[in-house]
Amino acid sequence: MKMIDNTLLVSLTTYQPLDSKERIFIDFLNQVEGWKTKCKNLHWSAPRKNIHVYLDDFATVLSDYQDGLAEGFMGIHGKLKPNVLKGIGCDHMEANEFIKDVINKTIIFYSKIPQDLIYKGIVSECETFIQNINKYIYLFKLCNTTEY
Repeated sequence: MKMIDNTLLVSLTTYQPLDSKERIFIDFLNQVEGWKTKCKNLHWSAPRKNIHVYLDDFATVLSDYQDGLAEGFMGIHGKLKPNVLKGIGCDHMEANEFIKDVINKTIIFYSKIPQDLIYKGIVSECETFIQNINKYIYLFKLCNTTEY
């Protein structure tokens, strides 16, 4: 009979599954990670300079929001495991469709944030993010984004 490595045994016995509140945040952090990748892909393949610049700016907005959301979450729930972030892909091929996906899924996430007072800072951060998305919806509409 083969012995089990003690470190594996400890990690198997101390594993705690995420509760539903934690799962909401982890899933959305993974969604934002996928958007960051898609945003850079669209940025690098942009057909015009203005789209290229706006996507680069929006990538920073995404990254800053994700960082604030993760740190706010950890202030409430504790540190994230080092393997929790796994980006969820996004198939949109142009900026206007991409930004619509971001606003729609962000609003769904926003509606799932627990109502407990401890989450009000996260609610506020999400509202600011929604405002930023609306700004980029406007900016991308000013661009001709269909020529990829």
